[in-house]
Amino acid sequence: MDIIVDWSNLPIELWTLIGEKLKLHIEYLRFRSVCHSWRSNLPPFHPSPPPKFPLPLSSSNEPTSFLCQNTLYLLRSPATSSSGGWFLKVEESDMMLLRNPITSRRIRYSRDESLSECLNLLEFKMVELGKSYFLRYIRASGSVSGLKKVTLMPSEKGSCVIVIIDDQGKLGFAKSGDQKVRWFSHGDCVFDDVVVYKGQTYVVDGLGCVVKISLCSETIQISSKLDGSGGRKHLVECGGELYVVDRYFDEAQNKQEGLDWGMFRRRRRYRRYESGELKVVDFKVYKLEWGEGELGRWVEVKSLVDQAIFLANDCSFSVSAKELAGCEGNCIYFTDENNVNLALRDVTRPENFVFSLEDRSTHKLGSSPDDSTVFWPPTK
Repeated sequence: MDIIVDWSNLPIELWTLIGEKLKLHIEYLRFRSVCHSWRSNLPPFHPSPPPKFPLPLSSSNEPTSFLCQNTLYLLRSPATSSSGGWFLKVEESDMMLLRNPITSRRIRYSRDESLSECLNLLEFKMVELGKSYFLRYIRASGSVSGLKKVTLMPSEKGSCVIVIIDDQGKLGFAKSGDQKVRWFSHGDCVFDDVVVYKGQTYVVDGLGCVVKISLCSETIQISSKLDGSGGRKHLVECGGELYVVDRYFDEAQNKQEGLDWGMFRRRRRYRRYESGELKVVDFKVYKLEWGEGELGRWVEVKSLVDQAIFLANDCSFSVSAKELAGCEGNCIYFTDENNVNLALRDVTRPENFVFSLEDRSTHKLGSSPDDSTVFWPPTK
């Protein structure tokens, strides 16, 4: 015999316990949207103090920045479930902000509306796809400069540990409350990306070598280098496997503009140059085949079938094209913005592009009618 439970009439002593478990403002709003009883009885939202960390070059004896996070959601509407959903990226800081899922640039809505007012959670189902992180100054406004990647490292005993890659490709880590960032010593390697994959933290350098890192500053190389010579490597989990996407820049164009390409490759500087900005012209995708007692090797992937890879400024991810309205499978979505400094995301105006692995073509996102429906809110 089935027992029917009236979930709208929970015992009063549970509400405080439930409120303590809701760490993010959007989680609180989603819970309140279930019914009138839950909306009326849930206590006011009180966010937990964010963990604090030192700046990479700080000489202070106390933490000078705090950790913020973006959460990426797949947004589905029951009315349009047959045509897929949309990407939604929400920043949780002192207020909720909506950001472009690729460039992380802030999306502004009506001056008189907040995100909770323009997004009716009663109309959508939300599936969390992942999180990305960045640092903000404690005593100043804006994101911390000089960093191209921040991620939260899996750790035991409730400690909060971040891994950072600075603009010069140096790899470091810090625990919450530390006074200084500790840097990994791994020869002259210049690192491009870091990702948490199956509970472990992996980084990739400019040659395509993947290294597993731990809290005790150990580094274990797990892959050989790539045959490709692209300008930047991205780590991404796709279909449960670890991939690297190698991004190629326009060498010929920048030679004409007066850039020393050889110097660029040696110094690995990812920033705007006075004579122009590097443009993306090609991608190659590789899957890691793990070795038994030996280094894993990279196998080039010619087709992603129905998968699409998104190379965001703060993280990379993949999704089945069937999940998104207007999404193309076997494609790479990216920004042609070469400056990857997270602090400048609201200053620059990068464009979104789509690269097809099938015919090696690139088009600007939004140039076809279906493109406008990939992200929420969809454009008219």
